[in-house]
Amino acid sequence: MVRVFITGSTDGIGQAAAKILIDQGHEVTLHARNADRAASVQAALPKAKQVLIGDLKSIAETKQLARDANAVGPFDAIVHNAGIGYGSTSSKEVTSDKISAVFAVNTLAPYILTCLMEKPTTRLLFMSSDSHWGGDGSLRNAEHSNSYGNTFARRWDDIQIISMHPGWVRTKMGGMAAPGSVSTSAKALAGWCSGESPLAKVKSGAFVTTGGESSPHSGSEVVDKQEELLGICKRISDCFVPGEN
Repeated sequence: MVRVFITGSTDGIGQAAAKILIDQGHEVTLHARNADRAASVQAALPKAKQVLIGDLKSIAETKQLARDANAVGPFDAIVHNAGIGYGSTSSKEVTSDKISAVFAVNTLAPYILTCLMEKPTTRLLFMSSDSHWGGDGSLRNAEHSNSYGNTFARRWDDIQIISMHPGWVRTKMGGMAAPGSVSTSAKALAGWCSGESPLAKVKSGAFVTTGGESSPHSGSEVVDKQEELLGICKRISDCFVPGEN
């Protein structure tokens, strides 16, 4: 039995992977952005260990989510799955912290949670996408999850840390025109969480798809840019990587 925490697990790949894990007898802690969505996923997955609530658009709520997670942890595997699609209505939103909602959820929240949550005992995953190929070296438009996989893998060599592109999947984010199914991505994610998939054996710092290790945008592997990104997140959130105060 593994203990797993999955952000953004009220629907889509996150919920589907959680269901697989729960059905296999694993202990899964879910995450919802508000009480209504928490009640909905609790009804859908009544055997989940618990549902933690926190809006990842908010720096304060993300920090509180980390504290709440620490209170019920530790976890064997942590999945930073929550994300906002660039075509969604939220993609142009500016949060109460005066930052882009996309940046807050897709980039800053995983950083804050990784800094403040107790390190998982075995595995850490940052959900990514092929949209990172549209990024550039300026950090203005990049999908940053791949950089995190490398950055934290360099710091924590006692656990596996990877970034995963789940495919273009038929979800609210992916849209109904997407060719991929939720089930394929969810099975791959669940298998990684439980350690029963070949993905659990790839080298730490790797970028993977559901089929195995792949090659990310070369810019995501530039150490100076990785550190620049961490510096930006540190300045905005006032959170520090453990041991680097």
